[in-house]
Amino acid sequence: MSVTIVLFYTFVTLFMFLSYNPKPKKIIESMRSFLLHLLHQHNGDDGRPTTATGTGCSSNIQPPPPPPPSPTESGECLPKVKSIWDIPGPRRLPLIGTKWRYFLGRQRYAKVHETFMEMHRRYGPIMLDVDTVPIVNLFDRVDMEKVLKYPSRFPFRPPTEIVEVYRSSRPDRFGVTNLINAQGEKWHELRTKLTTGITSRRILQSFIPSVNEICDDFVDLVRRQRADDGTIRNFQDIANSVGLEIICCLVLGRRMGYLTTNRQNEKFLRLAEAVKESFVYIGESYYGLKLWKYVPTRLYRNFVRCEEIIYDTIAEIVYVALEEEQLNCPDNDVKHIFISILQTEGLDTKEKISGIIDLITSAIETLSNTLSFLLHNLSQTVEYQREIAQEFSHCVQNITNEDLVNARFTKACIQESYRISPTTPCLARILEEDFQLSGYHLQAGTLVLCHTRVACQSEDNFHRADRFLPERWLEQRDENHNVVNKRPELGASVVLPFGIGRRMCPGQKVIDIELTLLVAKIFQNFEIEYRSPLDTQFQFLLAPRTPIEIRFRDRT
Repeated sequence: MSVTIVLFYTFVTLFMFLSYNPKPKKIIESMRSFLLHLLHQHNGDDGRPTTATGTGCSSNIQPPPPPPPSPTESGECLPKVKSIWDIPGPRRLPLIGTKWRYFLGRQRYAKVHETFMEMHRRYGPIMLDVDTVPIVNLFDRVDMEKVLKYPSRFPFRPPTEIVEVYRSSRPDRFGVTNLINAQGEKWHELRTKLTTGITSRRILQSFIPSVNEICDDFVDLVRRQRADDGTIRNFQDIANSVGLEIICCLVLGRRMGYLTTNRQNEKFLRLAEAVKESFVYIGESYYGLKLWKYVPTRLYRNFVRCEEIIYDTIAEIVYVALEEEQLNCPDNDVKHIFISILQTEGLDTKEKISGIIDLITSAIETLSNTLSFLLHNLSQTVEYQREIAQEFSHCVQNITNEDLVNARFTKACIQESYRISPTTPCLARILEEDFQLSGYHLQAGTLVLCHTRVACQSEDNFHRADRFLPERWLEQRDENHNVVNKRPELGASVVLPFGIGRRMCPGQKVIDIELTLLVAKIFQNFEIEYRSPLDTQFQFLLAPRTPIEIRFRDRT
């Protein structure tokens, strides 16, 4: 028996070395304690240790009772320190951990966000999953705040492994690392040099007139493509179009014509589909045996196919724009963003190109999904649509930055949609020091998932949490517009659709501008009604299942 255990431990340790993790020593320590845990206890489905009965033993000899706790000098017993393996969760099996639930069909990959809602109801504020490493799932707001507000200079989060494996196989296209998976000082360097343009308030304010024009073209496209009854049969198509048009205009400094011409050709449609599918395959890569790390499984081949389409299509757009670009554009011109990236010193050209591609790819899917969720939430209440239209009724043509700043109700609607329908259901972190969370001691190097979506839909954090109520984010003001009453929500700190701190998505400000202008233009011209039920699925991000049908009726 002891020889078998040693061999098993050796095999698992070697397996762990084949998997990526920034702290392999912590993995081995965790696996060692896991093996000892398996030797001494048998875990039931609810994660609580159970003792064996005589029906399953070859001997009637009962194990000796555990020794009594050692008393202190004062006669009191020292409290037991609960470790990571004491955390409740589904039954853990050797090698496959808790992922057997997906193998047996008890849970579906596409509905993992709903699975975690059920896990929270079953196990409470904290739950343990085991994959190749133990994964601690946090559902409690206070625990999440401790982790996410930790003052780290370079916050660590686990890499997207399938992206890492693919890009390392294409050194002709990609550098040693990238903004998505980089850690530490290298991540900070890439973040600083690749995203300064899209986070600059000056550049974004100068970009607002261009977004106005694109949103006007979007309204015209809706009028052209809707059916006789006003219905757009597949809203996601034109949502992808406006997302690509806006981000290309910002990053490349030029209109691509996807909204005003028939340039929705086969190449663009393939790009939009490839972006969507790549997120699906990334989501699926987190589960199962992950054989794609070692052999080219169908999942991996499909992911590679999508990545090749994305790279080829966007790289062509970038190189065409580069040929046409005049390098003496002023610093305050939005055209300067991608030129400044390409002229940045200290980065490999492949890192610059892949950085531009990542910015464009992420923006397409994020805007499309977020806009679809927002319109669904607003379609439930016509009064909300009218109030947004009224907020911008004085804007005859262009909407200015001042109008955006003063659009309190519209921004409250967007914030509430972020809360109830986030595209990012959880945030991942690797602990940099020991933590006490929900009474359990977690060592540095532990992988933690903060389930902000679960917390945002909990009555413990929000009153009437299942209702779309933009009013919860509004301040009460007197006739002189002075704030007389704030409406604090306990859970406001966990509404984090773009992350928090240094790891926050650099595109947040861009998305906020896009969403505000789009809904303003939409409700200035239309009243909307969802014609199809909204179902969500996990695709690395949360996304609506397509097709989406929305009826656009002219506002009278």
